This record gives sequence, structure tokens and C-alpha cells, in this order.
Amino acid sequence: MKLWQRNLTVSWITQIISLTGFNFVLPFLPYYIQELGVKSTVELNTWVGLISSAPALLMGIMAPIWGFLADKLGRKLMILRAMLGGSIIISLMGVARNVETVFILRCLQGLFTGSITASATLIAAGTPDDKLSFSLGFLSSSNFIGLSIGPLIGGLLAEFLGFRTTIFSGAALIFVGFLMVLFFIREAETTPSKTMPKPEHFSVKHIMRQPFIFIFTIVFLLRFSRMLPIPFIPLYIQELQGTMKGASALTGLISAGRGVAAAAAGLTLARLGDRYDRRRLISILLIIAGGVSLPMFWTRGLPLFTLFFVFSSYFFGGVEPTLQSFMSTHTPPQSRGIIFGIQTSVGSLGWFLAPLFGSGLSIFLGTKTVFLFYSVSIFLAFAVTWVYRGTGFQKKS
Repeated sequence: MKLWQRNLTVSWITQIISLTGFNFVLPFLPYYIQELGVKSTVELNTWVGLISSAPALLMGIMAPIWGFLADKLGRKLMILRAMLGGSIIISLMGVARNVETVFILRCLQGLFTGSITASATLIAAGTPDDKLSFSLGFLSSSNFIGLSIGPLIGGLLAEFLGFRTTIFSGAALIFVGFLMVLFFIREAETTPSKTMPKPEHFSVKHIMRQPFIFIFTIVFLLRFSRMLPIPFIPLYIQELQGTMKGASALTGLISAGRGVAAAAAGLTLARLGDRYDRRRLISILLIIAGGVSLPMFWTRGLPLFTLFFVFSSYFFGGVEPTLQSFMSTHTPPQSRGIIFGIQTSVGSLGWFLAPLFGSGLSIFLGTKTVFLFYSVSIFLAFAVTWVYRGTGFQKKS
């Protein structure tokens, strides 16, 4: 097995493990903060927005710095930093006594974590260009598999063992991922690509040109769209149920369905980017995802809501790995750390704003309105791809 294939396989496994650990906890924070004493609807929605947004601001500030250090000191070191930091911070969340402590820890999470970006940077830097869409799509499937398994198991653990035990279990899993990276990943040396500008000629001015303006605009809208509904699904389920009892398990099932769909997209749709025009493919996937998600706002009850949410997640899940491979083919391997860092910063801004925007919608217009704007934001992303549309859905030479 070649080194890039070995690193991809190990990264895929470790990301499943670590993302499962993170998602033992994150989907259920709205319930956990109620257990910590937050009861009023307005206060609850406000805290849900703040705690969901908290990591994004600091992650956005730190991502280019971590990306620069990844190019200078190594990508493996950045993965280890992110996983160890995540394990410690999630553990501390399990001993929190008030919502303010959870908020502070979520801020620290944004400061020190980011294993997804770190792993994607390592894979992008060491993978042949003609395998980038496949590799990044395959890696992205691990994120969504973790997103599926974590809430499913975490929801059951939370129902039967309580939130704190579930949180400690998640932290332990992240630490297992840390150990696997430490012992089994070996970083490849990067070599200049014949189709790229030389590293010394790749500077900030390149980032301000096409296609990077297009890429970063789409990244912002993707992260905004992806994050907008997530914190409010537990609250929507609680509204429909009229109680928290059983809501954790239902949240886990919906999150698992979404994750399975997005993982399937990473394994199927994303690899089309190695054969067809990537920019056109992104546009097609976005318009389908937006159209399929639109009926969520008008559905009554969880079954149809879940069906449209999961189905739209399949098409939406193919967009980001395709976009990352598109970005990587326009960036020298030696500079992909900083580019992925800037991408994370831009995406973090979308992640930061989405829950705050969702909190305002849920307070003034009702929780279900959040899901309407989820569709609207996907259509906005499609509009950007239309403005910067490519030459067509053509087979690559």
C-alpha cells in the first residue's frame, strides 16, 4: 500500500473515532444546558445560539495560524494537537456546573481543536492530483459516519446513563483517535506539482483572485447552511413531543440518518469530481439539495421532516469534498496548509453567524422558520455558483 493510501485509510478510521466522540456530546447540548438550570424558552434559545457559535469565532482566528504551522512544522502535529485538545476540553465539559462554564469550554474548543481540517490538509498535501476528489470525498465520509454513529450511541447513553457519563465516554474515544494518529500516520514529503504555480510565487495576491474568491464565498455559505438547523432540531423535537423524555434518542436517530446520507455522498457523488467539471458539479448538487430541503418547512410531524432532511443531506454532502478538491488543484502542495486554514476561517464565520441568526429566528418567528432559511441559504450558494459558473459539465481529459 502506498503511503498516501495508508495515511488516507488511517485518517479515515481516526476521524470516525474522534467525530463519534465529539458527537456523543454536541447534538445534546440544548438538553444538557437545561439540566444545568436554564429553563425559560428565550434564555434557552439564546444560550443554544451562543454555545453553538462559541467555537467558530476563535477557530476562524486560529485556523490560518494552525495552517501556517502545518506547512512549517508538519500536518501530523496539527492533528495531534486538535485531538488531544478536544479530548481534554470535552472531559472538562463533563464536570461543568453551569452554562457559563460550558460556554467558556466551547470557546476553548474553537481555539485548540479542528481535527477535520488538519486531516484534510495532510491528505490534500500527500495525494496525487488525479486522486484528490476520491481521497477527500472518502475522508469526508468518515466525518459523516462519525456524525451518524455518535448521536445514535450518544443519544442512547444519555437516555440511560445521563449526560455526564456520555460526555466522558466521548472524550475517551477522541483520545483513542489521538493515539492512532500518533502511532500509525507517517507524513509524506510534498513535491511541487507541474500544473501549479511554484511555492515562492504563491502569495496572498493569489488568494484574492479567481477561483479563490468563488471558493471562499461558497465555503462561507456551505458552513452557514450546514450549521443553521443543527442546534434547533433538538428544540423542534422537544416542541413536538412536549417533553424531553425520549428526545435525545430521536435527535440521535435524525442526526444518524443525516450522517449516513452525507457519508454516502462522500463515497459516491464526490468521486465524480475526478471525472467531470467540479464547479459545474457543485452547482448541480446545490440546486438539488435546496429543492429537496424546501418542503421541510411545510411538513407536519417528524417522519416527513426527517425524510426531506436526510435526502437533502445526501446531495449537500457531496459539495464540500468536491469544493476542497477543486481548491487543492489550484494550490501548490506546500501551501495547502495555509489555504485550508483560510478556508476554515471563512467557514467558521458562517458557523459563527448561523446559530445566532437561528436563535433570532426561533425567538421571533418560531423554531420551524429556521428550516426555511436553511433552504434559502443553500439556494444562495447555488446562485454564487451560477454567477461564477464554469464551462459546462464536461468529461475531463
